[in-house]
Amino acid sequence: MSVPYDVFTQAFLDKVTEYDFPIRDYERNGMIDRYMKRAIAEFGKICKYDLLTTDDDIVREFDADVAPEDMDELADIISEGMLVQWMRPYVYKQENLENAMNTRDFTTYSPAELTRQVKETYNGVRRDFTNMMREYSYNHGDLTDLHL
Repeated sequence: MSVPYDVFTQAFLDKVTEYDFPIRDYERNGMIDRYMKRAIAEFGKICKYDLLTTDDDIVREFDADVAPEDMDELADIISEGMLVQWMRPYVYKQENLENAMNTRDFTTYSPAELTRQVKETYNGVRRDFTNMMREYSYNHGDLTDLHL
């Protein structure tokens, strides 16, 4: 059974409110698919399903036999990784960094405070993604591979 990209796309869009995404699916999907691929690249090392080499960008699906009971968990973890990828440019946005470095007064309304808040949010999302991957690894890992 194949897994459509839209499973991960919809899980991602359910977590984020972004009004700058293009209206047309084919424009939006290209951008979101890149987030998904980068998230899968990080998660793929511990995922028990091969999502790294089974992707087909033409039909937009993975040729992986994912058990239905695992689908929600995978969609949640990968969409969380997609959030990390989506937020990364906001952290390193040149305008925010220039304003933060040039602002003398660090008020709650200053660009420096905005940059700090964006960084904190990014770090929190990153931490959540890492914890989700660790929990998945713990729940689905095979300890017989360890040489204890």
